[in-house]
Amino acid sequence: MEVGEPPVAESQDYALRFEDLTVDDDLPLTDRIARYCRSGIALQRLVHVKMLAETAEVIGTRTTIAALIPLLSQLVVDQESVIRQHLASQLLPVALVSMVKNVGFGQPYKVSEMLEDRTIRKVYDSQGYEIVTTAVVGYLNKLIQDPDVDVRRSASDSLAGLAMQIREDDIAKAILPIPLQLAISPKASKRQLTPEQESHMEELRITAANLLAELGGAAEKDAVPVNVVRESILPAVLSLCDDPGFRARRAAAQALPRVLAGTTMGDAKSTVLPAFEALSKDEVYRVRKSTGECLVDMSRSMMIIAAKERDPAAVNTLRRKSLIPIAESLLVDPNKFVRHGMMQFLGPFLASFYPFVDSALYTILPGSSESDGSNHSGIVAQFFPHASSMVSRLNSSAAATTSAPTPTLASINAETETPLIKELQKALPQFIGASRSSTVSLKAVVSHRQKYRPDPEDIKAIVGRLLHHFTGLAKVITGDENTDAEMRVYCAYSYPAVVLLLGPENWEGQLKECFKTLLNPNYGLGEKAEPAIPPLPVKRCLASSLHTVAHILGPQIAAFDIMPIFRDFFLRDTDESVRLNMIRNFPTLLSLLDPTTRQQYLILWCEMIRGDEVLGAMKRSATNPLVLNWRQRNCVSRSIADILAMMDAAFVHTYLWPVVKLVLNDSISLVRDDAIWAIPILLKALCSENLVMDTAGGDAMRSKERWSAAACQEVISWLWESILKMTLSKSTGKLTSNGRNSNFSQRQLYCQICTALALAIQFGDGLKDPDDPVSELENKFSAHLSAQDIAEYGPYRKLSDSERSHLVRLLANDMLPVAIDFKDDGVTNVRLSLRKTLRLMPHDVAQTPAFQEATNVLEEEVQTWESFEGMQQNNPPAPPAQAQKGRPAAPTQQQEYHQNGVSNDKTREDVHDDGKGGKKKSSKGRRKEHSSETGVVTHNLASI
Repeated sequence: MEVGEPPVAESQDYALRFEDLTVDDDLPLTDRIARYCRSGIALQRLVHVKMLAETAEVIGTRTTIAALIPLLSQLVVDQESVIRQHLASQLLPVALVSMVKNVGFGQPYKVSEMLEDRTIRKVYDSQGYEIVTTAVVGYLNKLIQDPDVDVRRSASDSLAGLAMQIREDDIAKAILPIPLQLAISPKASKRQLTPEQESHMEELRITAANLLAELGGAAEKDAVPVNVVRESILPAVLSLCDDPGFRARRAAAQALPRVLAGTTMGDAKSTVLPAFEALSKDEVYRVRKSTGECLVDMSRSMMIIAAKERDPAAVNTLRRKSLIPIAESLLVDPNKFVRHGMMQFLGPFLASFYPFVDSALYTILPGSSESDGSNHSGIVAQFFPHASSMVSRLNSSAAATTSAPTPTLASINAETETPLIKELQKALPQFIGASRSSTVSLKAVVSHRQKYRPDPEDIKAIVGRLLHHFTGLAKVITGDENTDAEMRVYCAYSYPAVVLLLGPENWEGQLKECFKTLLNPNYGLGEKAEPAIPPLPVKRCLASSLHTVAHILGPQIAAFDIMPIFRDFFLRDTDESVRLNMIRNFPTLLSLLDPTTRQQYLILWCEMIRGDEVLGAMKRSATNPLVLNWRQRNCVSRSIADILAMMDAAFVHTYLWPVVKLVLNDSISLVRDDAIWAIPILLKALCSENLVMDTAGGDAMRSKERWSAAACQEVISWLWESILKMTLSKSTGKLTSNGRNSNFSQRQLYCQICTALALAIQFGDGLKDPDDPVSELENKFSAHLSAQDIAEYGPYRKLSDSERSHLVRLLANDMLPVAIDFKDDGVTNVRLSLRKTLRLMPHDVAQTPAFQEATNVLEEEVQTWESFEGMQQNNPPAPPAQAQKGRPAAPTQQQEYHQNGVSNDKTREDVHDDGKGGKKKSSKGRRKEHSSETGVVTHNLASI
């Protein structure tokens, strides 16, 4: 051992010195890992074991083989289980770098990319490949037999992931012998084992079952050869079905669905389904309960087989005749835990009969979570809870994450020109795209249900044999109130999926009564029975899915059955979560109704929104808890644009414009910022062509135009008065201060309103980003379902010629000239906001001399700041002046900016608008006078 090194892990009995507890950060990365992975301090070993994967990615194949692989033999037998667990999770990326030359830092692919996409071509290193398939696999074999369950789970995960990365021909001889050896039944061994040894051996067989399930399930995507599954994996799992230990049999029941997906219909009929049926009648109730939980996965796997077979109808028949009887027997099992477990999974099991996994809809609606708040993945969860495995599995090794190398300065400073459509898409808030994505996703589901109906025999069997069990969950009485409430939640959660399967033709009867019973547990007990309050989770589930159920059932049923329920049970609910869902999904509900019915419900909605429950709460005392309902108000500001796009001009002006004014005056900035995106849609709705009048002819057209001009002038004047604190003088026709001064954030808000108008015009011209997820979703929808009913109306969608001319006129003549004056604003962030706005203007708006002058002034200022920034980098700043003794130093202008958010706003704005024709200061004079602001705004200006 070198001088100065901490003792190795084997020597734990020594007095720790301070220098032993410190880490030498000056060491090269490889030397540091090699040193501290052998440290006698467990924490140091743990920290550096967690660094193995990212270190291997940085140092490359050769150095990994030479420096990191030799460390593994000692770490595999580390006395700390947490270190062995993290080592097991690090072995997969280390092995990948060791055997593949085209991965890692400086190579075409990252480790994470290759783990996620196994189709990437791998360039194997012969020496590294040999080491991985022998030594590293041996280490995993040792860890997979570890006494600690977490270590075994991580090792199994890494071993299954490694099988996806090596050559297919080597899986059978390098990976498969490990789980096959662990799966050997104790009957085949003649040794006498102690109870502790028997328990450990049973746990190893459970691990083997999970690992075999991972390998067998990989055959679904052709990652493992089918002949390997049929000849080796399936027989081993079937042998575990007869294991003397019930835990091993339960693990085998969970493995069978995964393995089934990689076999054929003949295997399913002759071996897999009979074994599964036998397990459903096992003497131990825990095994029977497990089969009920796995029925969903069995049904899904048979759908995958049906997609591969020439006669899918035969597979559907086999599924129907084998799995439905198992579900029926488990629902009447003498053990209550088995019955309750089957009840819990009954809804997803029924939903699994919908043709989703093998359909185009599976391609259109991937089940990934979105970061923009959309209901895209939520729709998948509501309608297709069977889309992925329902039973907890080992986490996929493809999801392993490693730290990316620190980005270099060149990568940070690389500048690329952004196309106009990218800039426009980036400027549009995420919730606009999220709303559109949810709408298109829901349309795709409805269109698919109309075009590809489920098997009529499946529907007949489910309605006749299982539907009454599912609807009975809404009023089940088990003797335990908590269990009853849970069953109602399971029923409510799966209800949209069952409605999608059975369709509007089966709405009358059990489905309708179930829905009403979920909302009122006393429904059906007679007229004298008082309405009962359902469990809150039930109502929240139904509130979040009400719009999806309405769309599946269609406009007629929605108008007569769903909307009265919405009015009576959801519209004025006191729970915040229910109300949030109601506000968020209300535009989708409205889109189903005819114009007359739509107006009736929208009037009720406006009354509720403007009442004390939502927007009216802002007027109340701050001690009132309702004043904290800003999330509801933000939902209103985000959803109002979708509602505006559906209504005619007169209705918008009478009922919706007051709502818009309330959210624009909200005390929370987020609510105001989201509300401004409704203004272009409001002004578009007030266009003369959207005004409905009984009379026709030239006089009617002129009346429409006069009404439209007056309504739009009212909106714009209100924006000037409320945001800019300015009033249009009737005598001079110019804007003058109304005695109050707007702050800089309000002027920025006005610039953002102009941006919103510009984006509405630009997107109204039909501009689309091909890389936009919403556009991609629409293209998939049209291509796969041959559907042409993607409505072009809506926020920031296509405009008619009249609407475009209307918006351009308002923007160019009324809104933008006021904003252009902000080029001389005293606050840099206001000028910065104006610059962003001007860059997004349509071409025909950007041709005026005032526009060109403002653009040139702002661009010149940006260049000046960039040049000054370069000078600052070469010259250190001067030291601050000493404060007088006994007195604090006077605050600098930069400090005032930090404290107040403005920089001498008062004096500078007096010069800007003196009301007496005073000259404005030039941009050069302003920059010279306020050069102390550079430290605050240089970065912002240079980054645009």
